[in-house]
Amino acid sequence: MTRNRSIGEMSIQSGLSIRSLRYLEAKGLISPKRTEAGRRVYGGEEVTRITRILVLRQAGYPLSTISTAMLTPSLDARSLVETQILQLNAKHKQISAMLSRLRHTMTLLETRDALDVDSLCSLIKEAQDIMTQNDLKNVARQYFSEEEWERWRDVGSRLFPGEARTQYEQDWSALISRVELAIASDVAPGSPESIQLLNEWMALQNPMIEALGKEHWTKAAKMYSEMDQWQSETAKAPFSAEVYRFINETGRLAKMA
Repeated sequence: MTRNRSIGEMSIQSGLSIRSLRYLEAKGLISPKRTEAGRRVYGGEEVTRITRILVLRQAGYPLSTISTAMLTPSLDARSLVETQILQLNAKHKQISAMLSRLRHTMTLLETRDALDVDSLCSLIKEAQDIMTQNDLKNVARQYFSEEEWERWRDVGSRLFPGEARTQYEQDWSALISRVELAIASDVAPGSPESIQLLNEWMALQNPMIEALGKEHWTKAAKMYSEMDQWQSETAKAPFSAEVYRFINETGRLAKMA
């Protein structure tokens, strides 16, 4: 008989983060049972489903695209070929991203004199930043006009200058870490602890909302709510989709109270 596992044990065994396991549960792909104390436990059925999810992920499927219909007990020959194609496509994307980064580095090298190791590392970081800005701009075009994107960048450069970390950046980083800890500790959205986190979140958002305007910020909220669809190695949000869902759900429950 397969023994039950805690979420921590399941995370270690599967190699999936606790955040990813909660994401799979939120999508309805797994349904761990609860103890009397409200802790998640993973039995044989959940272990089997998570194993299938790992197979699909290894074949190139991101967690965000795996569906219940894909977790069938067996895969036919066509499905196996399709998963292999997806795996190769995923590798192709990684190689393409690496080539793009190297091309950016080569372009920068053409304008520089001979470099020592430290300068070369700095140059590679500069090329990575260029890629990140390009990828973020491509994402932003789906939500903002060119003028709105430029405003977004201007506000960001003032609040997050990217040199010495400002107190504002440190406050955001600390708050995001506390929200992640609350999620890992099974704090329920709408609980007093989550309301306190929400209030701090809203307070930190205010400078951005005031600088951008509510209409612009509504578009930003939509962008963050859909981050599972566009996040990549270089186009990343400052917090996870799970953190954003936790804050939004707490806000929704707070309005209903």
